[in-house]
Amino acid sequence: MNISFLTKGDPDLDKKIGDGLHSELQTLSRIAVTDFKTHSIYAFSGVIFAGGIIIEKLGNILWIDSIWVDPKFRDKGIGRQLMLQTLSFADKNNIRQIQLNTFFPEAQSFFSNCGFKDLATIRDWKYGLECYLMRKML
Repeated sequence: MNISFLTKGDPDLDKKIGDGLHSELQTLSRIAVTDFKTHSIYAFSGVIFAGGIIIEKLGNILWIDSIWVDPKFRDKGIGRQLMLQTLSFADKNNIRQIQLNTFFPEAQSFFSNCGFKDLATIRDWKYGLECYLMRKML
């Protein structure tokens, strides 16, 4: 068998990889591929973007993919308001639990204050940082 490799990114091939993984996950979990929905919630101060959260709905589980608040707007409750918006979304979509992982100790503390529980800590994970896997049951 003659195998060749492409080392330059290709969106069509990335989609093929993602679709293949979702299909295998559907077989294992019985969660339909169509149940994988990504949603974003953005925060603005007037017209200025202050931060946002990207979440992925997987059946009745919500995964927090990313949350970020611009440093100029931190310590003003925007992160907590984004979490409240996320909880509202979860309630409307019959979500039973929210999961996430973070590499940032301050984010781990923030999520703990929002009711998330530590499930595992992986030492020296990506970038030489610890990874905190967390969950909040609803």
